Amino acid sequence: MVNRLVAVDDADYRLPAPVRLALAGDFTSADELVINVSRYPTVQAAIDAAPTGATLYFPPSMSPVAVPAGGFALKSNNLTIDAMGVEFQVSNWGTPAFLALRSNGGADGHRYRIGMVKYVGVRGNHTGATIRGSAPYCSGCGDWSNGDRNFIEYLRTDGMPTPIFFSSWDGISQTDRTGVGNRIGYVEFTRYDFGLLYVKQTGFDWGDAYVHDDLDDSGGVNPTHAIYCSAASGHRAGQGTIGRWQTVRNVSGHAYIFKFQDSLTFDSLTAVDSAGLVSFLSAKGIAGNQLIGADLRSSGSDRAVSFSGVERCEDVSIGRIEARLKAGVQSWALGLWVDGLCEIGSVNIETNHATGLSTAVPEVTIRGVGSGRVGSVMINAKGVHSRPVELGDGTLAGQAAGWTLPIVRAPGSDSSMTAVPVAEYALSHSNAWGDGNTYLVAASPAKGVFRRGMRWGNSAPSVGVARGWVQIANGALSAAAWSASTAVTAGAWWKLADGRVIRYMTAGTTGATEPNPTAVGQTGSDGATTWELMSTTSASVVSEGNL
Repeated sequence: MVNRLVAVDDADYRLPAPVRLALAGDFTSADELVINVSRYPTVQAAIDAAPTGATLYFPPSMSPVAVPAGGFALKSNNLTIDAMGVEFQVSNWGTPAFLALRSNGGADGHRYRIGMVKYVGVRGNHTGATIRGSAPYCSGCGDWSNGDRNFIEYLRTDGMPTPIFFSSWDGISQTDRTGVGNRIGYVEFTRYDFGLLYVKQTGFDWGDAYVHDDLDDSGGVNPTHAIYCSAASGHRAGQGTIGRWQTVRNVSGHAYIFKFQDSLTFDSLTAVDSAGLVSFLSAKGIAGNQLIGADLRSSGSDRAVSFSGVERCEDVSIGRIEARLKAGVQSWALGLWVDGLCEIGSVNIETNHATGLSTAVPEVTIRGVGSGRVGSVMINAKGVHSRPVELGDGTLAGQAAGWTLPIVRAPGSDSSMTAVPVAEYALSHSNAWGDGNTYLVAASPAKGVFRRGMRWGNSAPSVGVARGWVQIANGALSAAAWSASTAVTAGAWWKLADGRVIRYMTAGTTGATEPNPTAVGQTGSDGATTWELMSTTSASVVSEGNL
């Protein structure tokens, strides 16, 4: 006779002790079991006795459960951890609560339903290592797995450095194998460093998550992220899906980082009061519904939303991008550096830079050699600002001039919001925008770099005034000619004697000798001011006739 025990509450615990022990010893791998963990001398003993396919039930009366050094190691596949009413307390730094390791024989097909994993010890300091994912990051997890088809749902963690880590390590290197079909759903992390860290995963589904109350004890070595796809070109992640992730107060890094990720789709990635929203680095095939950031903090030299990398992003399709920066933040908003196809439904940016911003950087930079289209761009630039949109960047100037941007607005609606001259929004140094569309301005544009054929319509037409204007030659527009010992303001465009056009980056008084720049983008000093060469040729705009 084979004994079978199905124990789902503490009532069965009233069995006499000899009966309980005998039943526990008679289990075979053929039984369909729900194992009451409280009946075993230790949690690890119950795990060791669990055959493939068993459910490990943790009665709420067990809470809290102390996690030993090294964590609980799973020894069979396809286990269910049913612990919704239990808090697991970790006191050893760098210890996972549950370890699903292939070398232990129990890495695949697990389902985790855990009420709380909480760190209660003294938190260590991350000093970094050869990869982001050094020992404290990799090991201090709610769940650590290098297997396949695992499903982590309803997990909550507090103070764990990396609540979930899906690893590619299999005993030899960090990139031994590709994890397949792992899933996450309805998880919550607080006081984390990396919420979800994954390497070399494919066919994954990261479901929905709420990540909040960031605690950065990285010592400045590694910034914090709600999601980090840590990889390199030789071991990319691929073909994954993300649901709705919400991040609040991730103060020392982008809320989401995706490096060398292919074929990624997502529903909604949002961040509030965080240091940047999302950065896609060398990612290919990105498609999503919306990226939304509010009260974004400075993220250093990075943009709040960035598509870039050593292998520029390819084939991007996103319905909506919205980034609203905190007042005084010195970060910039959006960088779209994309090869291949790119289509974005709308871009909505709000900034309020502090005074003293020294670098003349556009709020939105678009560059790429493929075909791109953005349905609309709205930029509410408050405080100190420079160029709203730039096509091309640095050595890639002009490489996005073929993109379609049919509606671009940079309004100034009240005294707290400074209007951005539409005449400057297409600035791209030597090969600027000339897409055949007509853009509304209040007067004939006086500064900017544009191509022949660029048209502007009068935004407030009336009888006897011009209905619009058209540029009749490639080059830059300037409202003033250079003169010595003259006060200039930051952002002023001046024409040199031979037709070159410079833009002053700082206010001051010009010197006695006219600047002599030689290359577009070159910067230099002029008396007490600094300048940048915008174009080697001047252009002109003519009226299209009065109404």
